Amino acid sequence: MSHFVQNTLSGLKKLLNNNDQMKIISYEGEVRDITCSFNSEACTAEIEKFENENSIKLPEDYKAFLALHNGARIYESIEEDGEKLGDGLEIFSLDEIKEYQEIEYLSEHGIPIAHLLNDCYLILDTEKLKSGDPNYLNILEFTDLSSLNLNFEIFLDRYIISQGEAFWSWPIYTAENYYRTR
Repeated sequence: MSHFVQNTLSGLKKLLNNNDQMKIISYEGEVRDITCSFNSEACTAEIEKFENENSIKLPEDYKAFLALHNGARIYESIEEDGEKLGDGLEIFSLDEIKEYQEIEYLSEHGIPIAHLLNDCYLILDTEKLKSGDPNYLNILEFTDLSSLNLNFEIFLDRYIISQGEAFWSWPIYTAENYYRTR
């Protein structure tokens, strides 16, 4: 299987200006300024050490991301005064994952790899990883855990294409209920 993580990130980076910022369009025509920042890569030894400490083999597409960037912030909003809001997708570094694993309500569901929106976490389902299920990515929204039926690279690709919106919830909104749920 070839991984397209690098192509997805490359495409995003081409849209960023020299300050790693760009304008995006959000719901109902709102235009926002965002920034993206990327950590340097994780070396193979760091990834292997993490896998050994956690007795888990990380998925290849996620390791492809780590080999490029050991953490990132994608679609973080910027206020008019230049202040960053801390929103968007925060993909944890391997060291940050270790810190988040100490939070019991996160680690009991698997390996937390990212934070997004308000109190949402992306979780690697360790049972699915062990069984070889390619749809190993879960989302913990407040206290509700659900499967996204995706792997990391498809999630990342769709998140970037949707410009940081919660694309996984789109099917529940219809013309009948959209206006009532806002």
